[in-house]
Amino acid sequence: MYLADVDSRAVVSSILRKAGIRPNKQLGQNFLVDRSVVATIIACVKQLNPQEILEIGTGLGTVTTELSKIVRRIVGVEIDSRLANLAKERLNRLKNVEIECQDILRFDLLRCFGNTKIVVVGNIPYRITAPILRYLVNNRNSISETLLLTQQEVVQKIARSPGKDGSGLGVFVQAYADVEIIKHVSKRSFYPVPQVDSVLWKLSFLREPRFSAAAKIFFRIVQTIYGKRRKMIRVALRDVLNAEQIILVLDKAEIDQCIRGESLSFEALDRLALEIGRISNHLSSWQHSPM
Repeated sequence: MYLADVDSRAVVSSILRKAGIRPNKQLGQNFLVDRSVVATIIACVKQLNPQEILEIGTGLGTVTTELSKIVRRIVGVEIDSRLANLAKERLNRLKNVEIECQDILRFDLLRCFGNTKIVVVGNIPYRITAPILRYLVNNRNSISETLLLTQQEVVQKIARSPGKDGSGLGVFVQAYADVEIIKHVSKRSFYPVPQVDSVLWKLSFLREPRFSAAAKIFFRIVQTIYGKRRKMIRVALRDVLNAEQIILVLDKAEIDQCIRGESLSFEALDRLALEIGRISNHLSSWQHSPM
């Protein structure tokens, strides 16, 4: 699809209808039909100046077509075989575009791109936002930046993490990356129209995480704290430490026992995790994958 088409719901609807495709609600298929949003995406990618791009959810190839004009290679990963086949047909003239029909969560970045640092672009459905963000963070050594369209509420919580308006997922993401909100996007920029507005935002991975403690201990604490919102920190930690240990680690980490856990900064969370690591003789009880 050319940029001239993307602001026409009628065109998108017609293409899907002729291909016998009905948007799948379970897959969160809402197609971008806003010329200004596509233009903003392209402008942001130009600033990043990547050589290779991974696009999550190729859809009809709207953004793919424009990206192909400014980068050496694009690999689009589309889980829906109907859309993958349609995209291959529509984009077959573009020699620098490859379409893979696959679940992004199973996609091997190293096999596909080798040691090249890539930029990731994607319009991410709400129901799989968290798994995809975890996938991106876990593959951060292969990624320089990501540019994502996701549900507004999720992005706002991530941007406000850590904090009372944040989330455990937000702390996980912010622990490894800088977050920048680029543009608020109306739900009317999509077809079919979803129930909520979205945000275009950038995730830039850091060279080093914002903590120095063992990741498994650090994120176990984060999970515990954000699972016990509005609880004093000494109460929230009862799930993982006994009363004597709680008093000891909070004292050594210089943390007030009466504050709420979600108010802790990265520095305070790191101090707490380091102290827990020092007193724990049974680290197996903390062996949980980060977030």
